[in-house]
Amino acid sequence: MNEPWARYADGLSISKDAFERLAAAAPGGVLDVFASDQHGSYLTLLTSFLANTDAPRPAGDDDVRRTAHRFAAALGGAASAALFNRLAYTSPGFREKLGATYLIGRLESSAAQTVDGGAGKLAVLELPPEEAVAWVDGFKTLVNLNPDHPESWKRNRDWLAGVAERCERLGKPLFSETLLLQKPDEDRAAFAARLPDALVQIAEDFGSFGAFYKTQMPLLWVEDGAGNAQPASGAEVVRRTCQRIAQACPRPLFLLSAAVDFAQYAAQYALVADLVAAPMCGRAYFKEAFTAATSWEGLVAAFERIALPRVRQMRELATARSRPWWHALEWIADEGRRLIRTGPRSLSSVAADFGY
Repeated sequence: MNEPWARYADGLSISKDAFERLAAAAPGGVLDVFASDQHGSYLTLLTSFLANTDAPRPAGDDDVRRTAHRFAAALGGAASAALFNRLAYTSPGFREKLGATYLIGRLESSAAQTVDGGAGKLAVLELPPEEAVAWVDGFKTLVNLNPDHPESWKRNRDWLAGVAERCERLGKPLFSETLLLQKPDEDRAAFAARLPDALVQIAEDFGSFGAFYKTQMPLLWVEDGAGNAQPASGAEVVRRTCQRIAQACPRPLFLLSAAVDFAQYAAQYALVADLVAAPMCGRAYFKEAFTAATSWEGLVAAFERIALPRVRQMRELATARSRPWWHALEWIADEGRRLIRTGPRSLSSVAADFGY
């Protein structure tokens, strides 16, 4: 039997195998995640990239696989964990490309079921955890939520509770992600105004499902149709919202980028770094690479030039300021404690004397 090596206050346990793998990937506590599971977004980005190559065409699943393999290899251990979808993690040779990086597998389909004309969305599994378990170290799910649509709220909650129970039985942790659903015909400014209270409400009802909770933050600014930045929530609102989420959620928090650009994501993270465990960021790291290249080799080079410095920047911020992935555990077995480092963390950027 795979006995528990750690436990949260509400009784959810982390198995021996799961704890050992987490400790191997992030012994110092920084489990930063490179998120690369956005299938629909990849198709859009790749189609724009292919339009600039010698053979323009719409992108397909094979292109997504190809990109995942190339990005996994180029990542080179810059992040301690990575999130990919089933096109990547079930494909031959992918794990070898990723190396020792902790692999989280997306379970849900990108094609959620829409109800009531878009007022609600229902999460749907693309790959059951029982089939994904052999490929990955941990699981990820996403639910899009509208607090004003009780039917989809309840059905998503029941769905997530069931998936979380299945993942726990399989002995591998679930990273549970929630997003506030933008209503049909709602502009970005109105959506941003709803975020602070809605995110807390979502965390109160959904934050206990899974071993880790991935949340968005209020927006500091939004862009109008002409690309002009308009202020949204102030820094104090962002921080207070995260404090309320942390109080409501019994799990370590991972901060997602939620379709913002890297400049805004870095600012959001800096405001709440000491309240969360780590970044779990995707497109904000790498989307510009797809417009900066005209060949597959150029795409990888652009990824290395644009994305990797951003990954390292966020990892350094997490190393300096963020909580360890085990901080919310009420109990850790002695065997588990011997695998983690609880002392000061070292920053690679200040490993030499630069005169300051």
